[in-house]
Amino acid sequence: MNLAANQINPKSLDFVTVIRWWLYPMLWLWLIGCVGYAYYNPDQFQQVLMVKGGVMVGLLLLIEWAVPYQKRWGMSWQFLLKRDLVFIAVNGAAFGLLSFGLATLAVIVSTYTQGPISGKPIWLQVIVGLLVFEALQYSVHRLMHQSHGPLTHWLWRTHAIHHLPQQLYVIMHAVFHPFNAVIVRLMVGLLPLWALGYDPFAVLIYSSIIAYHGTISHFNVDVRMGWVNYLFVGPELHRYHHSANSNEAVNFGVTLSVFDLLFNSFLYKPGIPPEELGLKEENGYLGQIDPLGSLMFPLSFEKVSATKPL
Repeated sequence: MNLAANQINPKSLDFVTVIRWWLYPMLWLWLIGCVGYAYYNPDQFQQVLMVKGGVMVGLLLLIEWAVPYQKRWGMSWQFLLKRDLVFIAVNGAAFGLLSFGLATLAVIVSTYTQGPISGKPIWLQVIVGLLVFEALQYSVHRLMHQSHGPLTHWLWRTHAIHHLPQQLYVIMHAVFHPFNAVIVRLMVGLLPLWALGYDPFAVLIYSSIIAYHGTISHFNVDVRMGWVNYLFVGPELHRYHHSANSNEAVNFGVTLSVFDLLFNSFLYKPGIPPEELGLKEENGYLGQIDPLGSLMFPLSFEKVSATKPL
């Protein structure tokens, strides 16, 4: 199998090495800088959210184009126009607006609500926020993949669209069913804020961390995180979640690795990518969602059930 280092010009090796080991911490510095600016300029919260995410996605797309980890997993016109564009254009815009709206709403909610976590140190609120979010997200995500009840089967059918592509690139993060985003964002993202009563600045910090890892986890570049993989989820772990081999399609965490480690669903093979990605059946991809039928029947064919990761 050809890895990224074998697909590029050797003269670019220094650049690739920097990207491989230093991009992740450099993006953390960008994140910290944006959060720090928002702390001293709270009236510019919305602008900070847009700039923070826009610059990060733009930079990742540029690097992904320059030094892809696996060219066969990259964004191409063939798959973009034939399959993914409708999801990225419609759902990506909806997802962006939903994320932006919920992030703003979360800060508003946290401003006017009190709960068990209210008044606690910011660092403690951030840790608790990440753990609560990840516990709920991990539970829902794993149920989608591994439970066989009627409700979770329906949830899987809303989630399977995200696993159909045999590619993995930054903006493929937007390939999903709208119900999947609403369920996760509302149930997992907003309700705990209302119930526990976070400080607005704590919400900004931990929601920024969640957004960062959700974006970089689909990155088609050879980014290595080393021991940090045992704390946070990045591309090395999430690639295996999209593996075509159902025995490898674990790593259900999206931000933290703690619950995968605790519940024996953690898979990490340093420097070794999965052989193939995605579900094997893609027939009728664009026909899986229609404006009305998708509300009750997200997928119109049954082959997805047979290819469901175990």
